[in-house]
Amino acid sequence: MAKIKNKQETELGFGNKNYSESVRFLNRDGSVNVKRNSIGKHANFDIFHWLITISWTKFIILIVNGYIVVNTIFAFIYYFIGADKFGGIAIGYGLENFMQLFFFSAQTLTTVGYGHIYPNSSFVSTIAAVESMFGLLGFALATGILYGRFSRPKADIEYSSQALIAPYSDHKAFMFRIANQKQNELIEIECQLALAINNPKTKKRDFHFLDLERQKINFLSTSWTIVHPINEVSPILSLTETDLATSDAEFIILIKAINDTYSQTVYSRMSYKPSEIIWNAKFVPLKTNPVGNGTISMNLKDIHLFEKIQESIS
Repeated sequence: MAKIKNKQETELGFGNKNYSESVRFLNRDGSVNVKRNSIGKHANFDIFHWLITISWTKFIILIVNGYIVVNTIFAFIYYFIGADKFGGIAIGYGLENFMQLFFFSAQTLTTVGYGHIYPNSSFVSTIAAVESMFGLLGFALATGILYGRFSRPKADIEYSSQALIAPYSDHKAFMFRIANQKQNELIEIECQLALAINNPKTKKRDFHFLDLERQKINFLSTSWTIVHPINEVSPILSLTETDLATSDAEFIILIKAINDTYSQTVYSRMSYKPSEIIWNAKFVPLKTNPVGNGTISMNLKDIHLFEKIQESIS
């Protein structure tokens, strides 16, 4: 019974398969580095998730391009029907007619309807009505996705670019720093640190939850240096820098907090590979400066600063 319980406690959901090549379960941005292939060609594509999670730059470009493409398509339809089927249009050369019909399409799609150009046949009015309905549905969807992007609670946590093996008490410790990137407050922050490592004896991948000096803090107002003491019970006590590299180790970080703006639980994930761990180093103390009115300022870039130490830590 104890063995079953221990196995459940150390199961992260990645399985224990040992791979011949180096793998990374979590990317630096926190995304899970697993590609799921489905039987259907597009079965594993979630367009809502994609629209919610792409960058703002890509989202804005997508909306603008979609708006231009839709209006261009309808402008071509109106153009091939003929400019003479519209009232109020100044019939001229081909490009001039097309541009007038393009702006008529934009007015119809957005239901602005200035009335300068109007359809004077039932066929054109039917197409304009279809475009108007298409515009209402399209803008409703775009508005919903835009609201979803703004209202989606996130834990915007900045991780130190490197983790360190640093002096700690009479021994050493694995440590990294985090800070809140936004001006909102994260409360009740909890951290779990796990180690994924190849076991040369069993030819499987072992997962170990690592004990932390402090597993929970109440506020992430400045920064938090998360420390795993490498003591007698630590699974990495006897491992060297070379051992971590050859065993394809990965330190997986799972953080849970409450975003007080949304009053919702948010999560953040990240991992460090051996190439991102600096041995015999320590973090430079973070400077916090009073700026008046009882306010304290800090530079988030400083959480990445560290310095090497001369003596080797054991």
